[in-house]
Amino acid sequence: MKKILSFKSIQGYALIFIMIGASLFFGQKEIILPEMAALAVGCLIYEHPGWVAKPFHIFLLPSITAVGGFLINKLDIGMAPKLILALSFIWIVLLLFKSTLAPALATGLLPVITNATSVSFIFAILALTFILYQGLRFKKGMPQVLPGSSAQKPKDHILYLAFISIWILICSQNGWMFIAAIPPVIVVGYESVHKKEYTFKMFYKQVICLFLAAYIGTQSLYFLNNLLLAALVDIILVTLTLRLLSFKLPPAYAMALLPMVLHNSTSHKYFHWQVLTMATLVLGIVCLYKNIKLKDQLFAGFLQKSR
Repeated sequence: MKKILSFKSIQGYALIFIMIGASLFFGQKEIILPEMAALAVGCLIYEHPGWVAKPFHIFLLPSITAVGGFLINKLDIGMAPKLILALSFIWIVLLLFKSTLAPALATGLLPVITNATSVSFIFAILALTFILYQGLRFKKGMPQVLPGSSAQKPKDHILYLAFISIWILICSQNGWMFIAAIPPVIVVGYESVHKKEYTFKMFYKQVICLFLAAYIGTQSLYFLNNLLLAALVDIILVTLTLRLLSFKLPPAYAMALLPMVLHNSTSHKYFHWQVLTMATLVLGIVCLYKNIKLKDQLFAGFLQKSR
């Protein structure tokens, strides 16, 4: 409870409300960046070691991928090619900076998914990530990354982004674009594929948390005709959900806010089911891959010792 009401947590939640308040003040929905909720909670409340170790990356990488995704969205091509181009661009950025900052995936995909056309989107990502960076820059006693705990694994990195690209093509071919690229699911999958160990318990808790967060987000919008009030309800209920499940999942906060920026309001009542479908399939494949890979490593180690 102390952590929820700490000064850092108040800062994190305040940044979310500033973002939504600015959106209402300027009449620009594109100022709402759901992944900023995940970044604020992950950095200021959970103090995610892999995110806070390099505070400048919190500003730099999401800003670069957001600008790249925004420009790619302006190309006169289909949705699937845009998403794959955005993924490829993000992949190059993360490789160049040797980073596994998963929220950079979401900020790069968001302008394509929401069809962002206003420069307010760019100004919002630059301003909000800079504020967060400044908040982290002067923090003392931030957790340090243990050696190898968040190091980029090129093979896993490439395989995962290749898998998501193939998934997007399959969805495009079959008319399933509504479950092709839900950013918080892709972020959770990316982080999971880089974990040393990814158990079935982690998998099903992630799926449940993402599903419930999506349900909370859609219902708060349906029953409350005020984005600030809806965001307050989202934060409270997602926090309670995560505490009940004894699980830390910053992207759940982004998932709850995502319905606010979706254009087709008639699809909101199906959104949580779409999240459940994509999360189960994508994270299930990641879980299968990680555990088969782990068995192969154990088997290889056993053979080496037996020689």
